Amino acid sequence: MPLNNQSLKKILGAVSSRSPTLVRRLYSSRPPSTLRYARVSPVATIVGGVAAVTGAAAYLLQPTAFKEENAAIFVPQISSLKKDGGSSNIQSPVRALNLADANEVLRREQSSKLFDAGNGQRGRCDVVRVPSNSPVEDEFVVGTQVGPGRNQWTFWGVFDGHAGWATSVLLRENLISIVSDHLEELPANAPSPEISSAIIKAFISVDDSINAAALAAMNGPDAQPGSAEVLSAIAPAIAGSCALLAAYDPRSTTLRVACTGDSRAVLGRVDADSAKPKYTAVPLSKDQTGKNDDEYARLTAAHPGEEETMINRESGRILGLAVTRAFGDHRWKWRESDITEAQQRYWSSGPRPNSRTPPYLTAEPVIEETRINVGVKPGSTSTGGGGANNDQQQQPQPQPQRGDFLILASDGFWDHISNEDAVECVARWIAAKKANNLRGTPPSLLKDKPPKRNEHWWLDEGRYVEWRATPEYFVVEDDNAATHLVRNAFGGSRRNLFCGVMSAYPPISRNVRDDTTVQVVFFGDV
Repeated sequence: MPLNNQSLKKILGAVSSRSPTLVRRLYSSRPPSTLRYARVSPVATIVGGVAAVTGAAAYLLQPTAFKEENAAIFVPQISSLKKDGGSSNIQSPVRALNLADANEVLRREQSSKLFDAGNGQRGRCDVVRVPSNSPVEDEFVVGTQVGPGRNQWTFWGVFDGHAGWATSVLLRENLISIVSDHLEELPANAPSPEISSAIIKAFISVDDSINAAALAAMNGPDAQPGSAEVLSAIAPAIAGSCALLAAYDPRSTTLRVACTGDSRAVLGRVDADSAKPKYTAVPLSKDQTGKNDDEYARLTAAHPGEEETMINRESGRILGLAVTRAFGDHRWKWRESDITEAQQRYWSSGPRPNSRTPPYLTAEPVIEETRINVGVKPGSTSTGGGGANNDQQQQPQPQPQRGDFLILASDGFWDHISNEDAVECVARWIAAKKANNLRGTPPSLLKDKPPKRNEHWWLDEGRYVEWRATPEYFVVEDDNAATHLVRNAFGGSRRNLFCGVMSAYPPISRNVRDDTTVQVVFFGDV
């Protein structure tokens, strides 16, 4: 059917500047602002389209200007890569980070908080998280909640997730509150065994709730294969997470650390017998893996006859999992029939080979307890009752003294540094801060040197590059003590190594570093 002038005007009116603008997402991951658009007139578009439909010859009309707000309705023109007659210049989209870039990535999620350390003193907590997985599976929390007698306690948590992020996020949002619910039922003078028992019950109740909610949703009468509601309910049971929780009572200056998994707590304790300020590393947790003799004995007693198939003593893995205690991880806890149903109906993973008598994992924590030496700032006044400031409780001014500090970290940090060297690293940070020299790295340490095997990083056949953080490579360049620890764990003065570790991107970053979370808690003046 031929187009007369009146029909053509009517069609063109539909794409005039007075018509509503159509905005569509371009089929490119490149931002639209960097694309150039081919300016083709509406007449060319319409006539070309009609010609194709009717079989008539297409007439190419000259491009004309149009309003910029209509640009998004046209197919974009792709830029040429050729430069002045040369060949195309193709570059990697992955940046090689220089030191400034690597510092920015390292410090992106750092923070500091103050808290009541007891004895009238104020404490400080430094935190940093460096992701590797996308999305990140490590979570952390810092906050106050009520303890026995409804007195305020301070809590710190590190939750190292695996096989997903849902479990660690659930723990971040819920674990401290549920621990507090159990603790506040106790009197203020509750004995330590009762307090530990309450914390253990809280941990177990959270894991029981995770698995009960998942099974109830999956086996409910209205559950349909692929149900979004069921997928949501089972997610915290399908993934898994370790939990490291520190609970501090400022009234008694008592610290309790509850550990489920292989995140680790280490106390830097002031050596009172040393003439110079010196700290000793005091472990407040023990990695719960098959390499742990206590864990091996517990599991073999609970599952007799499965020693050979259940635990690999060399790797420490239990039926393939790196830890012997964890939240979630349904494949190490559920019956095979339930695991298979979750796999077939809701796309989760199947049963573990050699699984015969589940559950193999527990979320029950091991708890360590210690009294803290609270640091005293020069010129401060000590008070009784954990820092209650009133004239009746004031005591004579005490002598200034250094306080203990606590390192809480996921295994991504401890993979590269020992307890003793981590404490030494913080001790150097404290000394530099006292001297107002946090950025005083000697120029000689800023120079890259040819890597050698004896410089504590090496390449063995069939393995990824490995390295260890030791004091000869420590630098002090960060205001945040947790960031300082991670910097040195990831290379310190070995700048090429540090920049390479920070440049690694998902998914290969998982071969370089794990998600890494560190908290450094100072009890008193720093």
